[in-house]
Amino acid sequence: MGKGVVLLFVCSGNTCRSVMAEGLFTKAWGKWGHKEIPLAVYSAGMETIDGLAATGEALMVLSDEGVDLSDHRSQTVNDALIEKADYVFTMTSRQKEALLQRFPTATRKTWLITEFANPGKQGEITDPFGRGLGQYRRAATEIKEAVEKISEILGAKFR
Repeated sequence: MGKGVVLLFVCSGNTCRSVMAEGLFTKAWGKWGHKEIPLAVYSAGMETIDGLAATGEALMVLSDEGVDLSDHRSQTVNDALIEKADYVFTMTSRQKEALLQRFPTATRKTWLITEFANPGKQGEITDPFGRGLGQYRRAATEIKEAVEKISEILGAKFR
């Protein structure tokens, strides 16, 4: 399979949801025993500026899961990230629509995160920014469920 599988998680600011998805997916990939399949995972934001740290709440939730992304810095989604990604996952339908307007070539590889994990089910991951640690934990739980399923699906596909 050569280059392996490349994933891109996208949210608004790349300081909360997509960061949690990046970290939780990487952990899930190892948990499912897919370490022999080369993997690259990135995250980016639709409405961000480059260089912002992940929120303290996102880092805390990730730390509770044994994941350290304290060196994460936000980046704006761009042509290069879209081009190298095999799969692009957004947190909301609105983000998916906006992304596909900006990057129409990504149509066949862009999914709402919950839609890919559970075909026919289109739940959205609500932005926890500024809404307290409880909302971050809720978003992380929803993301974790989705990325574990995605890891299972992709691991089986690329074996």
